[in-house]
Amino acid sequence: MAKLTRTVNYANYRWEEYILTDEQLAQWKTGDEDVRQDIIDDADWDLVRDKPIDDYGDVEFQEND
Repeated sequence: MAKLTRTVNYANYRWEEYILTDEQLAQWKTGDEDVRQDIIDDADWDLVRDKPIDDYGDVEFQEND
């Protein structure tokens, strides 16, 4: 039996956004890191675009006797 093998490194880059409410914007501008982290954690992020990237390794031939 003979076979071909290869490795594939697959990555998917995503761009997401969340539109702040007026209240969240005012809180964000205070500069309080805990408040900012709470806003980030509670945000319902929307996918803007993504870009999958495939990186295929070299093909190897293997033959079993």
